[in-house]
Amino acid sequence: MVVGLNAQNEQDVLRYSFIQTGGTTRSMSMGGALGAVGGDLAAGSLNPAGLGIMRSGEFSFTADYNSYSSKAFYLGTNMSDNGFKMGFSHIGVAIPIKFKNEDSPLKGMTFAIGYNKLKDFGQNITMKGVNNTNSMVDGFVNSANSTKGQWDPFTDGLAWETYLIDYDSLSHSYFSDFTNSHYGETQKRTVTGRGALGEYDFSMGMNFSDKLFFGATLGVQKADYSEVWEHSEEDPNNVINFFNAFSFRNSLTTTGSGVNLKVGFLAKPLDFLRIGASIQTPTVLKLKDDFTSSMSTDLNDGQAVHTYDASGNYDYSITTPFKATGSLALIFKQFGLISVDYEYLDYSTGRLRSSIYDFFSENEAVSTRFKPTSNLRIGGELVLMGSYYVRAGYALYGSPYVAGEPNAGRNLNIYSAGVGYRDNQYYFDLGFSRAGQDQSYFLYGTNSADVNNALTRFSATFGFKF
Repeated sequence: MVVGLNAQNEQDVLRYSFIQTGGTTRSMSMGGALGAVGGDLAAGSLNPAGLGIMRSGEFSFTADYNSYSSKAFYLGTNMSDNGFKMGFSHIGVAIPIKFKNEDSPLKGMTFAIGYNKLKDFGQNITMKGVNNTNSMVDGFVNSANSTKGQWDPFTDGLAWETYLIDYDSLSHSYFSDFTNSHYGETQKRTVTGRGALGEYDFSMGMNFSDKLFFGATLGVQKADYSEVWEHSEEDPNNVINFFNAFSFRNSLTTTGSGVNLKVGFLAKPLDFLRIGASIQTPTVLKLKDDFTSSMSTDLNDGQAVHTYDASGNYDYSITTPFKATGSLALIFKQFGLISVDYEYLDYSTGRLRSSIYDFFSENEAVSTRFKPTSNLRIGGELVLMGSYYVRAGYALYGSPYVAGEPNAGRNLNIYSAGVGYRDNQYYFDLGFSRAGQDQSYFLYGTNSADVNNALTRFSATFGFKF
């Protein structure tokens, strides 16, 4: 077993920067557009000033069921895959304190502690096709020749140890069984993602004269991510000499935590109008990667299957972009509300850091491949018979890629809806959302598959007031 360094890159920055809003079922059902609404425990991760509107103590818990699916088109073949996970996405408690001094503009303060899941990493993708023009092995050969055998222990080093590539002492070059042979191997790639990015919020909201509200949240994020992808190639029609099959498997587990600060305000200039704004500082995530790469080859050479693996770990940090949000809500008293959030952030400002490596080229890729973008969230709530609610929402998260990138313009769209019941003591909400996004997934070199990813979430929140 070889211990070495696995490469972190700009995609790691995007993984922890391209996130959605978390919180209660009510928030999810309304597209996350609660920045100017307030009065909900989701405010801790949206606009903490909204906590100042709360008049009573409150506890809530949200359970969810996530179903993720994908459709992939690669080398003329369509493949589908799916998976699911159950868990919880929110828990929180808020305690308001009212001040009885009528001469003071400060009418009260609300303290809240909660957890909100910001992103679910669940993903299953399967790709398959017959490749008549190239192989992943070609890249191992080219790398070995360009580095003169200075192995990358996680790629061409594995190919060398499992005899997938060999050395010609006459030409002083590395080669494979694909050299001077016809291609036509069947390629398969599976990708399995698991884990979540969540945030523990420690929040405070202040109420000034029931007209102006301020708030702040200390957010402690926890990252738990795992990914396994396996690439295999086989020659069922015996068109490649001395080659039957090989399999290349990579496993990554990332854990860590980080801290950010959110501050916001909310104003009620008119009874039916609420205006809010909030900012979130960059989150500095301290992360640790544990990774393993393994390869097995069947070369039709009369010997057993050759296997080898390499593993390692690495500590580093990621700084996510600064975020600013503006919000507007129209409140129609007993009839319902309409709310809009507009969010701005610049993905090109994300950074990788390490005490032993400068990440210069990786951060340069962040600056050149990513761009500033905006997110839009729209939600509505209709009140029926005073205690029953019907909700709907839509969220558009802009693509972080600059023009010319393969995934430029491929936005994330989320549609949501829900119902709820509320009285003076408790409430119960049900809702669902469906998120969809297309992507070009690159297997190696310029070989890519067109993938459509979808995440359907069902959630239920139970809460009571005290």
